[in-house]
Amino acid sequence: MTQTVQANPKALIESVVKGLPAHSQDDARNLLTTVLDNLTALSPGGNLLQPGGIKSGSSAAPVGVAHTVTGANAAFNVAITNPASSSPQPIYHEVSYGPLASFTQGVTTMPPTTATSVSIPAPGAKAFFRLRSSYDGVNWSPHQLSSTSPIAAGLVSSSAISNGATFNQTNYAVVNARAAGSGSSISVSGTGGPFTPYTAVKGPVQQTRPSATIVGLAESTDQFVGWDGNQFQLRSTLAATLPDNLEPVGKVTIGSGQTGGGTSVGGNGGRLTAV
Repeated sequence: MTQTVQANPKALIESVVKGLPAHSQDDARNLLTTVLDNLTALSPGGNLLQPGGIKSGSSAAPVGVAHTVTGANAAFNVAITNPASSSPQPIYHEVSYGPLASFTQGVTTMPPTTATSVSIPAPGAKAFFRLRSSYDGVNWSPHQLSSTSPIAAGLVSSSAISNGATFNQTNYAVVNARAAGSGSSISVSGTGGPFTPYTAVKGPVQQTRPSATIVGLAESTDQFVGWDGNQFQLRSTLAATLPDNLEPVGKVTIGSGQTGGGTSVGGNGGRLTAV
């Protein structure tokens, strides 16, 4: 019996190549990589073999595990697919990553896990990834390189930041104040007119918000409007409209009860100011 190679063959190639004269390194690297690729293609299941046999009390390494690594929203996300005909016993996966494709420096190795998804927060980072799998933590499959180019985690998207902390948001709401009996009311609607919904934009995400009318308001006041996910809330200051649970909508000034100040006699005193 034989067992799979534990080390990363490409890392071994780099270890050998770096000891050669500079003018010979590329030729040696290309030759050894070609030999490695052909041997891997000819090996059962793509597993390179070495003498020694399976260690006592252990089992052969899994074959047919697949995975992908993507970077988004300041995190690396590893998705693992176990083979359909795998053994009923759990498969352990070990993810490692580093700045070099040779994995000779700065390698971080995650603890083995049976989970088929792994998320690694790393804002702005770029790294190469590889995966190996085992049934028993003793015999491991060869490392699979996730990509021949570094994967970027990116930065936190504004769409993932709480409403009160992100600047990359806006809305297309029309906020008006008008007289309503002895007091005033505020209407929130879309650009299509009263009772039409409006569009709120946060980062790349667009969502529709309903229209509404808020009644029973005192005159001669400034009001900031926020959306809490279920209904509109009024606040007297901008700061009070910026907790994480509120989405800023707009500001409106309610006119006074005097002629020309916003009543049915003086016309609409509501003025929309962008937040």
